[in-house]
Amino acid sequence: MFFTPLNFFIQDLFQPPTRILRLTHTGYLQWSKLLNAASIHLKELRQQQQQQRNSIMPIFLWFSTLVLIWCIYQAYRLLTNYNRASRLGVPLVCVPISPDNALWIALETSFTSLFKYIPFDAFSFTRYCRLGWEFHDRFRTYSRLGDVFMLVTPDRNWLFVGEAEAVNDILSRGREFGSAAWMMNALNVFGPNIATADGADWQRQRKLTAAPFNEQKSKFVWAEALRQATDMRQWWERHENGLSSTSDDTRTLALDVLAYAGFQKSYPFQGKTHQSDQPITYRESLSIILQNILVIIVLPPFLFRIPFLPRRWKRIGAAVTYFTEHMHDQVAQEKGLMESGKQGSGTLISNLVRASEEVGTGTARPNLKPLSNPEILGNIFVFNFAGHDTTAISLAYSVLLLVAHPEVQDWIGEELRFHLRGEESNGWDYELSFPKLQRCLAVLLETLRLYNPLPGIPKYTGSQPRSLTVRGTNLHVPADTVVSLHLMSLHTQPRYWGHDSLTWRPSRWIANESETVPSDISTRLGQETLFVPKKGSFIAWSEGMRSCPGKRLAQVEFVGVMAALFRDYRAAPVPKPGESLGAAKERLLNIVKDSNVELLLQMRNPNDASVKWFRR
Repeated sequence: MFFTPLNFFIQDLFQPPTRILRLTHTGYLQWSKLLNAASIHLKELRQQQQQQRNSIMPIFLWFSTLVLIWCIYQAYRLLTNYNRASRLGVPLVCVPISPDNALWIALETSFTSLFKYIPFDAFSFTRYCRLGWEFHDRFRTYSRLGDVFMLVTPDRNWLFVGEAEAVNDILSRGREFGSAAWMMNALNVFGPNIATADGADWQRQRKLTAAPFNEQKSKFVWAEALRQATDMRQWWERHENGLSSTSDDTRTLALDVLAYAGFQKSYPFQGKTHQSDQPITYRESLSIILQNILVIIVLPPFLFRIPFLPRRWKRIGAAVTYFTEHMHDQVAQEKGLMESGKQGSGTLISNLVRASEEVGTGTARPNLKPLSNPEILGNIFVFNFAGHDTTAISLAYSVLLLVAHPEVQDWIGEELRFHLRGEESNGWDYELSFPKLQRCLAVLLETLRLYNPLPGIPKYTGSQPRSLTVRGTNLHVPADTVVSLHLMSLHTQPRYWGHDSLTWRPSRWIANESETVPSDISTRLGQETLFVPKKGSFIAWSEGMRSCPGKRLAQVEFVGVMAALFRDYRAAPVPKPGESLGAAKERLLNIVKDSNVELLLQMRNPNDASVKWFRR
């Protein structure tokens, strides 16, 4: 169309002048019409763009205004909290986001890769707004600021305490420094429970849920830990070129032990399991729930029932549904057994139901309100979550650390071969064997000292100010203040743990009665006792009223696993092509140290570590 007048002109270039003038005039008119149409079209486009800008501008202005108002409000709250904190007379650190901000916690995973390239010490935001910053900081902030400092945020102030005496004082005053219950409310996903309760309600639930944690359960845990660990070691041993699934396999082992101890369901250990479309067993449903607990906590339940969800999310929804229905059925069965006068099954559900029903019928603790069905289900979930993940994480760290330290393998192997002579693991009696294996327990204590799943223990002053003495100075802590017991600092401060406080050395937990080391192994082991650290300097299971009720069971399971793995066997890292064994050990240690807190502390890339097992 654009070239029509030009074509006419070329074709008739040698026509008579009259014809040429007529053609030129025609072309001019056509060009004029075309340019005029283009001008009108451009004008219409400009008008449309202006209208779009006019429609977008109010939205943009409203959004900008809201953001500005929010920023001003946050700045005002930060200034208000700063003025309150400044009266306390301790060092202050200001950050724009509170460590318990739910939106920040949900979004922080998006910034993980960014934080890897920003120096941890660059400024306050990259240090103190990072989830699990306590693990990376250790005791450095306390070396710089002292034994106590205040983190000022727009929401509320956080008082971080790193002195053992003050921490022990706080833990002994459980009614004054209560639980920061709102931080744990997400664990109510299956019902109210002891982890989210506070005050009198917590005391009631603690009394009613104490029954499952007894020595009879310890025997079950010991026997099943030995069986599962033996099967796991045999699985590892069959892979002559090494295996990189240590972390995954210890999770499977912890789940199997939990299923047996809590629900008397025994499963053979499987290093690799086939995942079906629908979780059809209790074990499978619980495994899916524990692997996806963060998603289940954050998202509302109805989202998992949407038909067009991805397969993974459908499996999560099916697991939650199956687990809930299965637990309700178990509760109903136990109540039916009680009503008919029959003996209970002895499971965790049986213990909770019977303790609650005894209260309800007035046969025991008449002043206590019995547990409701949602509370029974909620506590079952919390015991599963706390008992599985923390144990699995501790086992994964300990096994890989032992692989990197063959001298510690020999050290615990000496103890195991002396006390567990000439017998297969199924013949190791719990009451005779467990108390003697102090070196194995020392491995757990040392791992929890440096790689505790929880970076700190938050307490709360509530609606009243509280007094606290730190290094001889009396502080009047304001109301509505979180008091965080800085576990990672307490566990690594040189004044409590020596100059090598950042070194993984389990032998620090063994004290000898004699200054000289006897050559006779019987005498040497007989003189060894477990080191007792300064009160408040080691709080892996917390202390005081809210100490972990599963502490003994966790220790029994861990020692049983160590015994089955390391009495007759050793493990070593598998070097990469061209890599020396020493370099492989160093690489393994770097994999362990490259850890981060999501919900709990865990290694970023544990499957990068390949391990080979062989008989001594």
